Amino acid sequence: MKKLSFLIAPILILVFNANAQTQKGDQNLGLGFNFNTSSGNYADVMPIEIGTITSTYFSASPAYSYFIANNVDLGASLGFGTGTERTYQPPSSASILSKQVTNDYTTTLYLRKYFLFNNKIGIRTGPYFLYQYYNSNVVNNPGDPTQNFSNSGKNLQAGISADFVYYPSKRIGLAVNLGGLYYTNQKSYSTSQNSTNSTVDFQFLNTNLSLSAFYVIGH
Repeated sequence: MKKLSFLIAPILILVFNANAQTQKGDQNLGLGFNFNTSSGNYADVMPIEIGTITSTYFSASPAYSYFIANNVDLGASLGFGTGTERTYQPPSSASILSKQVTNDYTTTLYLRKYFLFNNKIGIRTGPYFLYQYYNSNVVNNPGDPTQNFSNSGKNLQAGISADFVYYPSKRIGLAVNLGGLYYTNQKSYSTSQNSTNSTVDFQFLNTNLSLSAFYVIGH
């Protein structure tokens, strides 16, 4: 499956501090945006025909953190996301086979340690815990409401993530996510069946691009 996925997350942050950006007592108030799109192919077995699947996703998440010590912040974020996945039948058949719209609500807690050189460039890393609730509405064979159904579920995720951080000036900061190691437990519920799935994943500079930019205000 060929996949194009990009994530753009500009963040506006207010920081209250008389010295550097990451000293004890500083506070960060931010807003993140996430956009993701992907497309790929699938094959019907009998007969063998190629169809396509496309998906888009957008989310927004305000965040707050407090520096409990120099270069260590404790924070939380709340997020809302919505995504649409469309499955198209092979070219010899009709167009849209199914459409799924998913909304999710996410809460994340994190603790991060900053390792900066000259308060300009470095890494921030640490553990985080994420809880997400989602619900989906699926329309199969549009025009036939008997084929429609809904499902919901929740994700629990814990792990360690790392960002590359760069401050081009005292008031402007840039960061890119490098990846992380995390465990995910997913539970889904539908009218036909319930399921549980657990995974452990490691990602480093994958196809997702996660960027952030923040503005710093000090005394």
